[in-house]
Amino acid sequence: MMLIVLTITGATVYIAENNLRANQQRLLNGQFQNQLRSFLAVQDLRSSAVAEKCRDVSRSVRLRAALEEKDVDDLYRNALIELQGVFNPNEPAANDAQQSVRASFFRFVDVDGAVLPAGDHPAGNVDPHSLEQALAPVAFELRDIAEQNVAFIAIGRGNDPAALRQIVLTKVCGWNGNGLGALILGFPIKQARGADSRGAEIKSGIWLNRQFYIADLSAADRHLIAQRIQAGLTQAAGNFIVDLESGPHLLFYKALSSQVAPAYDVCLYPLTASLREARTLRWKIIAFGVVVLLCGFGVSLFFAKKLSKPVDQIVATSAENVTRRKQAEKDLREVNRELEKALVELKATQQQVIQQERLSALGQMAAGIAHDFNNTLMPILGFADVLLQNDAMLDDKAETRRCLEMLRTSAKDASSVVSRLREFYRPADSDEEFPIVDLAKLVQQAVALTEPKWRGLTQARGITVDVQTNFKAYPIVAGDESALREVLTNLLFNAVDAMPQGGRVSVETSIENERAVVRVADTGTGMTETVRRRCLEPFFSTKGEHGTGLGLSMVYGIVERHRGQLEIKSAIGKGTTFIIRLPLAQEVPAAQSNREVAAKSNSALNVLVVDDEARSREVLMAYLQTDNHSVATASSGREALEKFRLRHFDLVLMDRAMPEMNGEQTARFIKQVNKNIPVILLTGFSGQIDADGAKPAAVDVVLNKPITLDALRHTIRKLVRAT
Repeated sequence: MMLIVLTITGATVYIAENNLRANQQRLLNGQFQNQLRSFLAVQDLRSSAVAEKCRDVSRSVRLRAALEEKDVDDLYRNALIELQGVFNPNEPAANDAQQSVRASFFRFVDVDGAVLPAGDHPAGNVDPHSLEQALAPVAFELRDIAEQNVAFIAIGRGNDPAALRQIVLTKVCGWNGNGLGALILGFPIKQARGADSRGAEIKSGIWLNRQFYIADLSAADRHLIAQRIQAGLTQAAGNFIVDLESGPHLLFYKALSSQVAPAYDVCLYPLTASLREARTLRWKIIAFGVVVLLCGFGVSLFFAKKLSKPVDQIVATSAENVTRRKQAEKDLREVNRELEKALVELKATQQQVIQQERLSALGQMAAGIAHDFNNTLMPILGFADVLLQNDAMLDDKAETRRCLEMLRTSAKDASSVVSRLREFYRPADSDEEFPIVDLAKLVQQAVALTEPKWRGLTQARGITVDVQTNFKAYPIVAGDESALREVLTNLLFNAVDAMPQGGRVSVETSIENERAVVRVADTGTGMTETVRRRCLEPFFSTKGEHGTGLGLSMVYGIVERHRGQLEIKSAIGKGTTFIIRLPLAQEVPAAQSNREVAAKSNSALNVLVVDDEARSREVLMAYLQTDNHSVATASSGREALEKFRLRHFDLVLMDRAMPEMNGEQTARFIKQVNKNIPVILLTGFSGQIDADGAKPAAVDVVLNKPITLDALRHTIRKLVRAT
C-alpha cells in the first residue's frame, strides 16, 4: 500500500511539473511571438508605406541627373522635396505614433559605394562621422543588392537598442539600366517593454554583428548571453535557458529580415516565479501524498485481509489510468498540431481563392468596358470611313454636318462609358434631377448610330436586318440623354446579335397611362424562361466568349435610376420584346435645343494653357482662340511658372497629371504669386478626386476630360463673372 501511494505521488509530481513547465513555455512563446509580430508589423508598415515612395524617388529624373553629374548639393536639395511625407529630420519620441513610417535620416551612395555627405542640408540629426562608418559595410555591398533591401546598422556607442537603425536601401539606375548609386533611409528602433502574467519584467533586444543591444543589463550578464547566443544561433529561431545574476531566464530568438548583416530579435523571460511555483506545487503534492499515505496505512491495517484483492485491482486500474492520461495528452497535443497546420493551410488557400476571384471579376469588368467602348466607337469609325472614302458627300454640307453630329454624339457617349458602369448596381435616387429630353429623337439617334452594325456588318455577312421605327407619340421625359441613348443602343445591338440569319427590329414610342413607353422588338431566336429570368444578372451571358453579361445589367440599372420599369417578353423562335416605361416630364419648355449653347465671353482674356500632351494643348488652344482669347502654352509645371512670372494672365487652364510637378502643385505655386487668378484643373482620373467631390484648395474648378467647347465657355463665363 505504501509503495503504491509513493508511486502515485511521484507520478503526480512528475506529470504536474511537466505540465506546468510545458504550459509556461507555451505561454512565454506566445508572448514572444506576439511581441515579435508587433515588431514585424512596424517593419511591414514601413515597407508598405515607403517602398513605392522610395522607388518613385529612385526613378526621379532630377535625382538621376544629379547622381550622374555628381552634383551632391542639388541631389540633397531635390531629395528633400521628393521625400516629403516620409522623412522627418527630428528624431521621433518613444511614444511617437508616426515613428514607424518616418525616417530620421537619409543619405546617398555613389556607384563606388562611397557615402555622399549631406553638407548643410537637413538630412537627419545624426553624427556624420559615425553614420559614415556605420554605412560603409552596407555601401560596399551596393553592387550585389537587388532593387531594394532592408538591413540594420549601429550608430553611436552604447548597447541600448536606441543605438540601432533600420535602413531601407533602394538602388538608383540610369536610363540604360546601369547603377548610379543608392538611396538610404534610416528609421529609429524602439524596443517595447512589458511584463509576463506574473508581473515580472520582460527584457528584449537585438543581436547584430556579434553584439547584443539590450537596455538595463549588467556587463557580466551581457557577456554571458553573448557567448550563449553566439554558440546557440544554429537556426532561424529557437530558445534556451541562461543563468544570470538575477536568476535563470528563458531566452527566445528569431531572425529578422535583413539582407546585408544577419539580425535577431531576442527576449529574456525570468523563470524565478515559475520555479517557485513548481516547488510550491511539488511540496503540496508531497504533503497530500503523505496524508494519503498515513490514512492508507491505518486503513490497510484494518482491511488488509478483506480488501487486499480489491486494493490490488484498484492499484492496477490507477496505473492504467495514468498511462491512458499520458497517451490522451500526447494524442491531444498531436491533434492540436495537426489542426494548427490545417488552419494555416486553409487560410493560405482562402487568400489564394479570394485573390483569384478578384482577378476574375476585374477581367470581366475590363471585358465589359471594352465591349461598351467598341459599341460607341463603331459609329465613329463607320461615319469617319464614309466621309473619307466618299468625296462627293463632302460637297453636301447638310449630309456632312449630319455625319459630324453623329461622330460628336458617339464621342460624348464614349467619354461617359466608364462612369456609367456603376449604373447596374447603384440604387435609384429619388431626389436626382434630370434635364428634359425628346425620347423619339433619342430613338432616331440610336438607330442612326447603330446603322454601321445592323446594316453594314450584316450585309457583309450576306444577311439582311431591317430596323423600323414607329412613333405613335413623341413623349418628353426627364433623363440623362447619354445614358438613355446607351440603353437603346445596347438593346439594338442585342437584337441584331439575336438574329444570326437576319430579320426585323421594330422600335415604337407611345404614351400609355400617362407614362412614356418604348418597345424594342426583334424576330430573333428568343429566350427560354430560365434565361429570361437571369438575363439582367451581372456577368450572365449566353454568348460565350463573345459576351460579357454587362449590357442588360447596365440597361436595367439606368432604367431604375430614371424611376422607370423594364419588362421582357420572349419565347423560343418568336423573338424578344423589351418594354421600357418612364414617367413623363411634368413641364415641357416652349423651345429647347438638344444642347446648351453657351455664350461667348464679353471680352478676350490672356490664358495660360499647361499640358504635357501636345494634342491636348492644340485642342484647348483651338477652343480658346475660337472666342478670340490670347493663348500661351507650357508643357510642364516649371515652364508654366517661368511664363507666369514674366507675363500677366487672366486665367490658367492646366492638366492634373504631369511629370515632375503635377497640376495641384503648380496651382499652389501660382496662387502664392497671385491668389486672385482663376485656375481650372483638367483631369482624366475623376475617380481619384476625393469621394465627396471636394476639389484641391488651390483650384477653383475641376473639369473631367474630355471637355467640350460649350462646357469650357460656360465655366470661363462663371469664373469671369465671379472675379
